[in-house]
Amino acid sequence: MERLNSKVLLFGEYAVLNNGMALVIPLDKYHGHFEFYKSSDNDKVALQSNEYLRKFCAFVSSRMDENFVLQVKLFEKELEQGLFFRSNIPQGYGLGSSGALVAAIVLRYLVKAKYLKDEIKVITYHKLQELKKALGNLESYFHGVSSGLDPLSIILNEPILYKSAEDIETVKIPHSSKDKKNVIFLLDTGHTRTTSKMMSQFKELQTQPKFREKFTEYVIEGNNKAISSFLNNDNKELYKSLYNISSFQLEHMHGFFPEHLQKEVAAGLDNGDYFLKLCGAGGGGFMLGFTENWEATQEQLKDYKLEEIFSY
Repeated sequence: MERLNSKVLLFGEYAVLNNGMALVIPLDKYHGHFEFYKSSDNDKVALQSNEYLRKFCAFVSSRMDENFVLQVKLFEKELEQGLFFRSNIPQGYGLGSSGALVAAIVLRYLVKAKYLKDEIKVITYHKLQELKKALGNLESYFHGVSSGLDPLSIILNEPILYKSAEDIETVKIPHSSKDKKNVIFLLDTGHTRTTSKMMSQFKELQTQPKFREKFTEYVIEGNNKAISSFLNNDNKELYKSLYNISSFQLEHMHGFFPEHLQKEVAAGLDNGDYFLKLCGAGGGGFMLGFTENWEATQEQLKDYKLEEIFSY
């Protein structure tokens, strides 16, 4: 069955919820696909996944949309036959584990699904918004609320620029390079997180007028500049924007970083060798790093598991 890649939100964490831009790229190291298990397999992972999918199927059947029809009966039948989702996407790490599952279900059970990938390449704005909304409704099962951007990006498997709720498009990112002059990497915090919990904390912060004002100035504007700079290969401006985003998050959203890593975020801001920021909701999982000095960064963060995901 079709393999679906994970994704990583390079820029836009929380800004995307406040009319800011977002940039999502596929990440092919982590992926998932449907399989069938046999009762004799005694595969605990498969059994747990199958049981989880049964609960999700009940949720799906209660969220049917006449414009987005899923073959629920076929879904139920295949669950009885041992369907499960085999995935190496770590859950609670910000790489779209729930988005991949939603995308897999849609591509397998959506009526006319076989035409979806072809249609979406030339899809109209209205249809794209309808699809994003429908995907968000399904993924809300996991997070309480979802923009639908994760499963949409996973279905497309291309970089997506989210300019606003009215403007979404696929884009070209800088060409990958092996000289490692500029490296984007993941830092494993060693802890999973619950997206809905972090979202609740952010909503609480938004009730504070001063926070909202500073968030707009330092994060939304800085985030939009970072995306523009990255897509235009303007690294000088990119790192300025990353400094602003990282420093704001550390000062005003420090609880979204695991406590033992706050000193590492501060060290990067001080020496300028690297910048760490939230990867998605924060609170654990992966953190996202950017550096122009990969060797120095690896040495300074040698106590942590780092994973290069893109160099240019």
